[in-house]
Amino acid sequence: MSTHTTPTPGQVRMESAISDHSVAQSIGTPTAWLNLPGQCLLWSVLPVGLLILLKAPLMLFWSKTLALWGEALNLSLMTQLSEDGRTLLWTTMDDGSFAPSVQRIVITAALTALVWGLGNRLSDRFYPLKISLRALCLIQWCACLFFWLAPASFPYSIGAHANALMGMGYGLMIAIGPMLALGWGVLPTPIWQKILAPLAFLVYFAVMLPHKTLLHVWCLEHLSILFMPLLFMCFGALLDLWIFIALYALLASFAPPLTQRPRHSQTQPVHLKNTLS
Repeated sequence: MSTHTTPTPGQVRMESAISDHSVAQSIGTPTAWLNLPGQCLLWSVLPVGLLILLKAPLMLFWSKTLALWGEALNLSLMTQLSEDGRTLLWTTMDDGSFAPSVQRIVITAALTALVWGLGNRLSDRFYPLKISLRALCLIQWCACLFFWLAPASFPYSIGAHANALMGMGYGLMIAIGPMLALGWGVLPTPIWQKILAPLAFLVYFAVMLPHKTLLHVWCLEHLSILFMPLLFMCFGALLDLWIFIALYALLASFAPPLTQRPRHSQTQPVHLKNTLS
């Protein structure tokens, strides 16, 4: 006669404690987790402090980049630095020369309706794209209606548009440090990666923002300010945020996974008792 003994509750708790201890060792020591708030604060302060400290060289780089490409593209946008060198000053031509004509408003509204119709023909597999196209069309139709009824009351200029883009972009760069500290900073990655990742983000946006602004100005001067609401609402700060989310998702995919051993079931298994006669 052979029997299988059932583990006692004490043995189950002991095995569970051993498993929890091995998981804690794989994730990190308790002291490291106690210092986690301090680490998040450190990874937040370093990029923000560096960006504020280097604001004057950053503004100089932006000013030189905008001037170089503005002259090459024959744009009317001109920039200069303030006396303290920490602010960009914008000058452009009279935006009345870029105001849309009635003919352009009608053609734009008709093309927008065509895009709406083509979007409706998309299958349900492209439902997110269909909704995005509808949102873009609605914004452009509202802009056409506004410039049809009251074009003279449009309060924004191309210079103000470019200034807002660069200002919101700089604000996002300030927020990159704290946002990465709350996500990337708590992952089990080496210290050099925690330092290098925010710096890489800042360098990317420092180069991308003036070129995106130049693209906006080029579109507004060669088309008209009829497209300024669409560019501002969908391809301004919202686009910058989408790019940040995409880059963070790519960055987080390189982080090592946290593997945890499954705990033993709290329910006692049923053991069959075999009797040999």
